[in-house]
Amino acid sequence: MKIAIITSGRLPVPATRGGAVETKLDYMMDYNATHHLHDITVYSIKPDFYINKNTKENHYVHLRIDSFWARICKYIFKKYNKTQYYTTEMEYFLYKCIQDIKRKQFDCIIIANRPGFILKLREAFNICIVNQINNDYINPNSLLAGRIKEASSVIITCSNYLNKRVQEVECIKEPPIITVHNGIDIKKFSDAQPIKRLKLGMTKDDFVVFYSGRLTKEKGILELIRAIKQINSIPNIKLIIAGASFYGKDSKETIYTKILQEEAKDIKECVYFTGFIDYKEMPSYLKTANVVVVPSLWEEPFGLTVLEAMAAGVPLIATRCGGIPEVCDNTAFLIERENLATNLVTAIQYIYKHPQEALLLAQKAQKRSWLFDKDTFSKNYFEVIKLTCDKNA
Repeated sequence: MKIAIITSGRLPVPATRGGAVETKLDYMMDYNATHHLHDITVYSIKPDFYINKNTKENHYVHLRIDSFWARICKYIFKKYNKTQYYTTEMEYFLYKCIQDIKRKQFDCIIIANRPGFILKLREAFNICIVNQINNDYINPNSLLAGRIKEASSVIITCSNYLNKRVQEVECIKEPPIITVHNGIDIKKFSDAQPIKRLKLGMTKDDFVVFYSGRLTKEKGILELIRAIKQINSIPNIKLIIAGASFYGKDSKETIYTKILQEEAKDIKECVYFTGFIDYKEMPSYLKTANVVVVPSLWEEPFGLTVLEAMAAGVPLIATRCGGIPEVCDNTAFLIERENLATNLVTAIQYIYKHPQEALLLAQKAQKRSWLFDKDTFSKNYFEVIKLTCDKNA
């Protein structure tokens, strides 16, 4: 089968700047090359540096949308084309993808987490179009949700939580809505060796609390810092905050990151901001921790950091929200978001006082994590694609 994959138009594939969706696409493409399943072309913005991952089965079309000539073309595009759903830049990226796809013959188009793209794609093509979403983008309150849902041949969600959100959208023609849980390289996390604590300015006696992810308000990092400030019963407690305000090596300070730095000022000897960490190094950082905390204040669609902590075999504290409970399923200390800082204090202190119980739960979590291995995810994903395209043939 000949498949075109249209990425977000914001981050590149191969995933040189990270991104959950982009990394997931890398896993799919690797699986496709290994198992010789389909002829796949990925449409993406140009990566920061070139990685040749073209194979007999896999092809990459990298579009320049930020060059001098591209800026002129975008200006002309904006003048003669009304944006339908996204920004001019994203819709110009889609326009360039459609131009190239029209010159080739595809059996299926996969949209990677840009559901609004289907409106123009459906006008241009009468083939199987798969809408893959990793965020809460199709719900009763989202723009043109009914039209987007009806235009989809199938909608693949990364969690049952998102699946239910899509089901809430009323439309005349109901497409299949199928959950394919995300996956990661479980072996990479389970087999990793911990980074030396001395490198981080910490000792073997320190009790290390670890957070990784984007430094944004909905992630609950401020509440985590406030919780650490309240804990007096753990004299050697340390907090590692790994991440930046956006994906990749984005070192720009935001209002929120400044608030975090200010909040941590009183306990600066206990808090370590690492900045961006290359994803390849993340398993070793996780293995350094005594506990990983995912203090999300929003409805996490899936929670990859939850799965990464499980795979690393590190005790986990997470909020009971979105798709998180279906990922960890009784293998983590789940807390409520209301009075989050207070709940974090209680949970962290409990794990510190009951290390054996925490270790047993972490071992159970590591065993469960194999349900979400990258190859299992890819296999399930391609099975859904084949089934859908066969039905639409």
